[in-house]
Amino acid sequence: MTPLTFQLHENQQKAYQALVARIDYDCEHGTICLTGDFQSGKTSIVKHLLSERLDEPADYYVNLNLYLLDELDKASDVSAGAKAKIHLLMQIAVEDLLEQHFRTHQLLVLDAIEVTYLYELNLVSITHRFARDGKRCIICIPESENHSYHFDFSWGLAEVIRIP
Repeated sequence: MTPLTFQLHENQQKAYQALVARIDYDCEHGTICLTGDFQSGKTSIVKHLLSERLDEPADYYVNLNLYLLDELDKASDVSAGAKAKIHLLMQIAVEDLLEQHFRTHQLLVLDAIEVTYLYELNLVSITHRFARDGKRCIICIPESENHSYHFDFSWGLAEVIRIP
């Protein structure tokens, strides 16, 4: 596997090292949240990690926005304004994805999760049920004061790494 040819910035390097430590040494939770503002380097960090460690990094990376929009498109009976129904369909799609993936893999990255914010889908509580017994799920979470994106970690179901 050829590592990516770019260098991580200093703040990204610190987050990367913390992420590696949590993956290599048993952390308390199987879900690891990598948080930071938009364009802080969350995607760069996880793609760098996957490319350094795995032969087929794309098998371990999911753009959740694209995945969920594709799954909702398959459910032709979803009508506009049916927020509760869309929430349920998204939850089922994520649970199916996790169940299928963790049958054969130990690591999964969920990135580009913004579509879940509108539907109040708690990815940490969902992934917590599947990422256990040595399995790890990394969720890239954008947090931004300017865009009112805030994530609730009060349940204590995940390790949190913040990119300054």
